[in-house]
Amino acid sequence: MGDSYSALCDEFYVNMRLGTQMKMATDRATLISFFERMQKIHPRLVNFQQDAKNCESTMEEDRENNAYRWLSVEANRLSCGYFNPPTCRDAYALGSSVLEVVPYYLSISPVDLDYLDILWGFDYQCKGNHHELIAEALLGDSPVGKLLETPGSKAVNYELSAIVSLSEDSRTHARVWVEPRTSAQQIRSNHFSEDALSVYVIVRQWAGGRKLPDLHELYEQLPRQGEQFIDERVVEHFLAPIREAIGRRR
Repeated sequence: MGDSYSALCDEFYVNMRLGTQMKMATDRATLISFFERMQKIHPRLVNFQQDAKNCESTMEEDRENNAYRWLSVEANRLSCGYFNPPTCRDAYALGSSVLEVVPYYLSISPVDLDYLDILWGFDYQCKGNHHELIAEALLGDSPVGKLLETPGSKAVNYELSAIVSLSEDSRTHARVWVEPRTSAQQIRSNHFSEDALSVYVIVRQWAGGRKLPDLHELYEQLPRQGEQFIDERVVEHFLAPIREAIGRRR
């Protein structure tokens, strides 16, 4: 199913994030060497920027056809992503290539790993009250959904988030987060922007004070766990109802 997730939403993306307990090397020579190496692997990574205030360095591809890769290094976090990838495998390949390089250029090791995760993002263009749509699509006749039966009521904050464990040791978590972007001002004025309503699925492996395999091996299991979770728990119960609710408004 993973290769066709883009058909379920307006914009689809996959990000990988790695958090460390110790600060990473951020001196100029180290960062330049790292980004040069990544550029050799992915030659279209050409746009480099640095935010010195937030200690963040980024490199991304040109945003041709609204599809591009990006890479970011912060003090305690390394991130990369593929916006609108041709397939999920292409996005996973980016994360895999980054993890093959970072032990040698940024001295990142499982020893000081805090977490490693993959985020699958599903964006829906939806003009109107996102909170109201979430209540309709996902909460229905539940006690929380029925709050809107109060005369004159309007949905103001219906952001949803839940985390479950996927492993016996509770170190592997899956989070489903439905993020509305309708502001209270828009609800008061009844004038709504066309900001995206987002659904995020995040599968995170916490280090949890134990010896871990190498980063590449640790990363390999996350896509399988994530796609199984999305296929079995998210597509039918979150994504499909949201699409249907948006369709009824068009």
